Amino acid sequence: MDGNETVNLTFKSPPEAQGPWRDLALHTLGWKAFQDLCAHVCEDVFQVPLETYREAQDGGQDAVFLGKPSSKIPGPSVIQCKFSSSATRSLRYGDISTEERTIEGLVESGSVNAYILITSLSVSGVVAIKLKERLRQLGVSRPYIFGKEFLVRIIRNSSRLRALVPRVYGLGDLSSILDQRKAAQTKALLGHMFPTLKLYVPTRPHVRAVRALSKHNIVLLLGAPATGKSTIAAILATIAADHPLHRSYKADGPTDLIANWNPDEGGGFYWIDDAFGPNQLREDFVDHWVSIMPKVQAAVAAGNSFVLTSRSHIYKAAISKLGSRNHPLFRDGEAIVDVGSLTTEERQQILYNHVKFGDQSKPWKRAVKPFLEGISKNYFLTPEICRRLGNPAYTKSVSLNGTSIASFVNSNEEYLLQTIKELSVPHRAALALVFLHRGKMPVGSTSSQMDELVAKHYGVGKEELSNALMQLKDTFLVEKLSGSDLEWSFKHPTLSDAFAKMLSEMDGMRELYLRGVRVEAILNDVLCAGMPNIRDAVIIPPSMNNLLSERISEIDHDDAMMNRALYSFLAERASDELLRAIGSSDRDVFKYRYFASMYAKNDPKIIFVSRANALGILPKVQKEEVAERLLSDIFDDLDTSFLCDETIMALLSPGVLLGLAARLRDVLFNSIEVAAEELAENPDLDLTPEENLRDLEYRLGGLLSFFELIGDDRGLELSSDARVSLDATSTTIQTKQAAKEQESDYDWEWESEDRSLSPPSPTKPQLASVTRSLFSDVDD
Repeated sequence: MDGNETVNLTFKSPPEAQGPWRDLALHTLGWKAFQDLCAHVCEDVFQVPLETYREAQDGGQDAVFLGKPSSKIPGPSVIQCKFSSSATRSLRYGDISTEERTIEGLVESGSVNAYILITSLSVSGVVAIKLKERLRQLGVSRPYIFGKEFLVRIIRNSSRLRALVPRVYGLGDLSSILDQRKAAQTKALLGHMFPTLKLYVPTRPHVRAVRALSKHNIVLLLGAPATGKSTIAAILATIAADHPLHRSYKADGPTDLIANWNPDEGGGFYWIDDAFGPNQLREDFVDHWVSIMPKVQAAVAAGNSFVLTSRSHIYKAAISKLGSRNHPLFRDGEAIVDVGSLTTEERQQILYNHVKFGDQSKPWKRAVKPFLEGISKNYFLTPEICRRLGNPAYTKSVSLNGTSIASFVNSNEEYLLQTIKELSVPHRAALALVFLHRGKMPVGSTSSQMDELVAKHYGVGKEELSNALMQLKDTFLVEKLSGSDLEWSFKHPTLSDAFAKMLSEMDGMRELYLRGVRVEAILNDVLCAGMPNIRDAVIIPPSMNNLLSERISEIDHDDAMMNRALYSFLAERASDELLRAIGSSDRDVFKYRYFASMYAKNDPKIIFVSRANALGILPKVQKEEVAERLLSDIFDDLDTSFLCDETIMALLSPGVLLGLAARLRDVLFNSIEVAAEELAENPDLDLTPEENLRDLEYRLGGLLSFFELIGDDRGLELSSDARVSLDATSTTIQTKQAAKEQESDYDWEWESEDRSLSPPSPTKPQLASVTRSLFSDVDD
């Protein structure tokens, strides 16, 4: 789902849950995923905290955990996990014979009170009774045997367990886990992600996110692009399925949320992607959160759940603006999870799953195996890069040597661009068609205008396009459910970005780029030919000014941050010809609401308006309004930044300019000296004198430059007097800081802490660990 889709389902008959013993294909999990499942069963179902772990002597198919005492199972526990890839075999009496000596040793040392065997095999009642009797003979006071039937039942009954081990969703029909209603709603939210879940690794950030949502009903997932924020958010949606009034919503930002939520009702699950802006901080998004955060807290208390995602740097920029109106659990970090913080072991497991179960050939896997251990330690290895490495569609340009594979990880965007360029013409045309629909192309119902554009640039007909779309399904493209409709979309957002970059660099493809790229990208990345060069900008020739103007007209002018981006584009990137075209076609362009800069010299709207004035297209009313604002900036806010900028100063009338020097001498110098005295009385002693005085220094510098420019001796004399005032203020601040440091200068008494580790008990048997590379069977 994308945007503000709502999952609303109607059934002709009441939904009925499937039978509790309906089979799940646990044998397809793999030994590592099964061990993860067992660990979560112990901690979340049995409530036995796990202490240590080892692989068993057979090289990792079984595993042993040691558990601490709990309220449900007193005394120390040993948990044996026994996995089998057989779909039909049942547990036999002799299957624990190899562990008997270890069990006896643990019993003798007092290290085991309960022995819990959990297996993916079916367990008959007769075998369970015999095994328990044998365990008691070995000295175990509390033996437990749990087989596949037990695991199937608790998976069905626990949404929390399903969220902790999401690979269960890859085990077959969802109706075998959930009732019809929950299955349909979960499918709607997870959508195209089901194939991914078969390879998914529940990392520590994933587990923290599940537990944070279970405890607080709200969690914020932070991370860089391609680190798996959306995948975790989709999986967290399954927790909400337990609520009888379960309703699921996925929104892009708080605006979509406001349009679709009812904070007074319970049972809603709200997933807000890019909560504070998709590529950069959206000031209007922050304003929305400030206004609705009390309602969010009330909605959480009413039984609703919220999952927010954001890129880390965008949230950091939002923190100061949110201030005390931020959610309390976000302020103290209790409900924030850094998704990108993966251990080497987690990266290894993710890489293993994608290569082992990916579509690469066995010879390719065998050739790449020696290098996997090394690249799994690369901090820049993300889940998305692992997915691409396991898919031959992305690795055609990768040589099977350590240097090339490491480069694929470190420079993945370059490889992605090269991969797209090497696709066949029909395949590139199919990607272009989805791109032109802005990544949301209705399946079977494309725009005729877009079809014609693709045919014009690629020479590909409808039948070829249809075949190419299906051939790219699940590699570059996916079918997503949007409400009741299916849409073609890019498999990952970085694919859309890479395709846009490719079009922007190719002669003859700029039209497709302009029509398909987001308008935000146009404002940030495009540069009109003839303007001063900006690094990495997409140069647009004058012949495309009409199309560029058409795309810019799509901007939502109720969005103050978007209007600021527009003014920045018009100030620095638009040619004179484009300015004339936009100024004549949109007379409101000079008066949109936007976020102004602190200093007028850096304000994008002021720069744009001054350019428009120089071109003779600025209406008289707007010129007078801007001139009034500039005078207010000077005399009310002491803004002297633009006094030497001839283009901006031309916005003031000749009469105002004639008397400006006298007004500056009479008013502004006195204002600066008064501000300096106030600062000396109440400085911020945590800042240096220079930091305290930075703004006043900047303003005085503007005045000095202005009077030097016009050769005003009296103004230069007053500038010198103001300089003396600022120096005196600096000395006062230094004196106050020295006094503060002297007051706090006393001896600290440090409490020593014994951090030494106690040696292991000589009588306690040490669990042997078998060292085996995780990638040893990646090519089997």
